[in-house]
Amino acid sequence: MNRFFDLLSHYLLTALTLSFGAGIVLHRFCPLPPHTAIAIAALLLTAALFCYRQGNSQRTILFLLFSGVALGLIHTGNFADRPFQEEHISNRISQEEDVVLTGTLHSMPLFNDGKTTILVESHTLRKKDDPVFSSVHGLVQFRMKGEWPQELLPGDELAIRTRLSRPYRFGNAGSFDYPSFLASRNIWIIGRIVSPVHIHPLEKKSSWAHSLRYLPERIRLTVRDLLDKTFPPQQAGIYRALLIGDRSGIAPEKMEDFKASGVMHILAISGLHMSLLASALFVICYWLARRSQYLMLHFSAKKLALLVTIPPLCCYALLAGAQTPVLRSLIMVLVFILAFCVNRQRSPFTTLAFAALIILLWNPLSLFTISFQLSFMAVASLILILPRLTALVQQETDPDRSLLRHGPIIIFRWTCAALLVSVVATIGTAPLLIQAFNRLSTVGPVANLFLEPLLCLWSLPLGLLAIPLLFISPQSAEWVLHLGGPGISTAINLASLFGSTSFSSLWLPTPPVLLILLYYLALAFCFTRVPRKKTIPLFLGVCCLFFFPVQTLTGTFSTASEITFLDVGQGSSSLLSFPGGKKILIDGGGSSSAKFNVGEQLIAPYLWQRGITRLEAIVITHADADHYNGIPFLLQRFHPKTLWINGSSGHNQQYEDLLFLAGDLDIAVRTPEKGELLLQSRETKLVNIGNPFQDDRPSLPSRSLSSNDKSLILQVQGQSFSCLFPGDISRQVEHALIEENSNLHSTFLLSPHHGSKTSNSREFLDAVNPEHIVVSAGRFGLLLFPSQQLRDYCGEKKIPLLNSAEIGAVTVLEQDNQVKTSTFFSVSLPEQ
Repeated sequence: MNRFFDLLSHYLLTALTLSFGAGIVLHRFCPLPPHTAIAIAALLLTAALFCYRQGNSQRTILFLLFSGVALGLIHTGNFADRPFQEEHISNRISQEEDVVLTGTLHSMPLFNDGKTTILVESHTLRKKDDPVFSSVHGLVQFRMKGEWPQELLPGDELAIRTRLSRPYRFGNAGSFDYPSFLASRNIWIIGRIVSPVHIHPLEKKSSWAHSLRYLPERIRLTVRDLLDKTFPPQQAGIYRALLIGDRSGIAPEKMEDFKASGVMHILAISGLHMSLLASALFVICYWLARRSQYLMLHFSAKKLALLVTIPPLCCYALLAGAQTPVLRSLIMVLVFILAFCVNRQRSPFTTLAFAALIILLWNPLSLFTISFQLSFMAVASLILILPRLTALVQQETDPDRSLLRHGPIIIFRWTCAALLVSVVATIGTAPLLIQAFNRLSTVGPVANLFLEPLLCLWSLPLGLLAIPLLFISPQSAEWVLHLGGPGISTAINLASLFGSTSFSSLWLPTPPVLLILLYYLALAFCFTRVPRKKTIPLFLGVCCLFFFPVQTLTGTFSTASEITFLDVGQGSSSLLSFPGGKKILIDGGGSSSAKFNVGEQLIAPYLWQRGITRLEAIVITHADADHYNGIPFLLQRFHPKTLWINGSSGHNQQYEDLLFLAGDLDIAVRTPEKGELLLQSRETKLVNIGNPFQDDRPSLPSRSLSSNDKSLILQVQGQSFSCLFPGDISRQVEHALIEENSNLHSTFLLSPHHGSKTSNSREFLDAVNPEHIVVSAGRFGLLLFPSQQLRDYCGEKKIPLLNSAEIGAVTVLEQDNQVKTSTFFSVSLPEQ
């Protein structure tokens, strides 16, 4: 125990930073009233002071650590309350509404996928019924179709007619928490601009301070225009990411190549870029300082050279947009520079903890961002191997050998050192990468050996050199940029080569927090005095749990049945979980764009969050994109045995390509017969109760049916519940099913055609007689989906109408003859 407290005493700042971070985490799950937290913190600090006066160092440390937790709670609570001050714009917008807003264009506009994204610092706001403008403050992020007017520059005052709302996240476990992401950037309100004609510049005399404040953003804009003029789009997009932190110009397929190659971090300005720039500046400044006899006699040349690098690093951070990850990287590098200047470089963990503490004091929500976690975990991992790394690169060579003979040895050592750094950084960040992105690059360590020198040691320095030349000699700036172009082109080709290999990425389920903690605990044991023959098997055993999740193993013994209606926007996707762990997905489509795939961004993360790595089957009820556009990704990642379809060949090439993909993956494509059992496990089964496309009745001629009316009509029959999945059938098919006396009665109904008025006839609803009706629809069509007729029917019959756009994913669980219904966004549901 004494040894433990000695260790805490030696790394007290590190321990206090960890306790402060624990308080930030605690606030998210168990926030305390401000007065209570302050009282607890004061009490703990008083106890620490008393123990210190008594000479009890162990109790002093304990009370200090608990005080750190309380201070973390207080600070996070104060930070979270900032946007809810009386004049903050988030306090004025509670729902989507049209307004006129005035403000200052805060940063360089970003154009991507046919849309422009801008950031505006708000000043005044006028709602539809307000007689005058009222004063507000706070950042607002806007989206607008088309390109931004070139005459409007950062720092300009604007009046904007727009529709404002709060950020929205899809209500599924594992989906990206967009509101929290924006909150970490101090953005709480978003807006849509219909057209550039709704933007009006305001004439306002700007002071020199105002012009100076927005000068870096205007320089960014100038550099972006120069890059776009100098290079083809692919090269310009990469160069923009390296120099000014703008990744909006990178095509999705090229972005995927860098992700699969494990070198995506190079395109995000981080500690790597700052460290390389600081190192290059240090070498130059140190060489110049050593040329001066006066400086060598009166100052420490190394410390002076390091201090001189600070202004250029700050300028680079401003040029990169001063975004949160950039500022965090700058703080980390500056803290390490200052630690060296005050002779504290021998305590790297303390220095790292001090940098983390500064960042968390500045913005405690940074703790929950993946960039913060990856940055500090990567640096901490490298600190652990720093002694061995130093020994490897500084190993003496035989002085009698010529440079020609021991040159290859030196190159080999440095290559091994670079590979070791990449491997250790990957090991240190692997569980965080898997939790955030569900993928881990297997070629990353090798790809980094090639791409980092090309981009960070060749193209990036030349690009930075071209920026000051831009204002002195634009032609010289273009010439220097052209010198860096081959490095960009080679890196793009290599990323495509590494990323195209079939084994470039491992796709893994989301690990629980406990497993991540076990991973780091087992990894830490490998650096203790415990024998390797004990620690390494322990570490490898924990690693196996990432590939074989506990949820999958325990699901084999499950007796429960479950249906989850996912929130996929204007589309449909439902997961069926059968006793024994078998899973089937009915449909997999929804909101989608060139850079947003519903299968990759919504459905797959939910499945991985549940520890699901394989599906028994996927069912596509009909060939409409909002029911299948996410399926191709799911076929490749979850390898179902069977793809059930309604027999239609579809009405576009995308659906045909999906069927070809299933064939290439050796997935059986089948069309169920009427009454066919698709899957049964114990008492729960999935049945095709009617397929109008296959029906040859005169009342339903196949050629007269629309794509929607060709939907498979499925029913889940459990021990204590049932659920009907009618696809997008219209009233015509509903009436035909009633005439046929089909067994439609179900306790749950997924409303046909997303609750539209062309379906959901009163006769059909009466025949089904559901206890709950679920609507899978998008949040921007609430007036149409569900229709007012369906709302009125549910109100009349007192049937709960569960709309995924309002309450997120809906889960129905049957276990021990009891049925429970829950939603992602908590709502009150009647007991069953």
